[in-house]
Amino acid sequence: MAANQIPLAQIPLAKELDRVPSGRVPLDQAQELRYRRLAEDAPMVDVHQHPMTLPEDMTQLTEYLRRNNYAWSYAAVKQGGWTAVATANMFRGLISRPDMSFVEFDDVLTEVGLMLDDVDQQDDVVIVTNAAEIESAQQQGKVGFLPTLEHLAIGNDPTRLDLLYSVGVRLAGLTYNRRNYIGDGQLERNAGGLSEFGIEVVRRMNRLGMAVDLSHASVPTAMDAIELSEAPATFSHNAAYTLRPTTRTRRDEELIACARQGGLIAITAVPNSLSDDPQQDIQCVLDHYDYMVQLVGVDCVGIGTDTNVGDHVDFHRQVLGRTDDQLPAPYLDGLESPADGKNIIRGLISRGHSDEDIKKILGGNALAYFRRVMA
Repeated sequence: MAANQIPLAQIPLAKELDRVPSGRVPLDQAQELRYRRLAEDAPMVDVHQHPMTLPEDMTQLTEYLRRNNYAWSYAAVKQGGWTAVATANMFRGLISRPDMSFVEFDDVLTEVGLMLDDVDQQDDVVIVTNAAEIESAQQQGKVGFLPTLEHLAIGNDPTRLDLLYSVGVRLAGLTYNRRNYIGDGQLERNAGGLSEFGIEVVRRMNRLGMAVDLSHASVPTAMDAIELSEAPATFSHNAAYTLRPTTRTRRDEELIACARQGGLIAITAVPNSLSDDPQQDIQCVLDHYDYMVQLVGVDCVGIGTDTNVGDHVDFHRQVLGRTDDQLPAPYLDGLESPADGKNIIRGLISRGHSDEDIKKILGGNALAYFRRVMA
């Protein structure tokens, strides 16, 4: 072992449960009864989550990722009440590239493989690749892990899509924040649309039965993909620009276009992405659920928390280069990690949504979308 290498046993991991105090949305007695019924029966699907357990000290993240021996947050996912979670694999790419937009294919594929191996050793967790398998897992009392990618790291080789599909990947972002061979990310200064190669990629994903995720794509790239894709696309972890005008939120015209094609729009819960309040909580997330239901209709709205197990704010500081003035809150109270998933039910009840509509948002819409798109 190199002199400066930290032994694996000496890299403490973040607590899966109760890492920080995270409050519950208060309900009255009648609402509590509704909550219990929904929490017991309704499928809950998160279409964008990071269930890898991260180091307690985020400065040790790259060293941890080099070990190829990761912990997965099964306890947090179970406590959150999730029927299935899409796994948004990508972190291991940081061992070779400091910018997540340019991670290497082999690094990402290795992360997926390590996760598959670990899930295979669990008694009550199973890999799922479509709606029917998610429903089967729920009937067996098991949690489903749906392999997905933060974004496609295939370079200019479209055959890599087939390899990803063969290991279970059924949803992937076209880009991260920067330009790649497929199209442009949201942070490009002069953003364009899909390349000719990008059109080929979208149509190959359609043929395979792999969902096209536009969450980090530029507006022109997203609009191109919505128009040219033969299957509905998704914004798997976004929010409304009208409520929160940032580079990571989506404009109404994009959201409406996606919904008109039968797509799914899932709401993120990343700390400091939806509020500048140092004491921000789940209410800022619920604002976007309310807005999205009004904008595109309840049948197109789902959950895509983008939560992880670890210090998400320090991740933004260490990995994405965010400054302290961009990170006013240390976490998002009430939806801090996958373990807080059932608080979304409480929040939707408190906002006056019906049981039928809540069931759709929790997982019914995601399952219907998967049936439309995935083989």
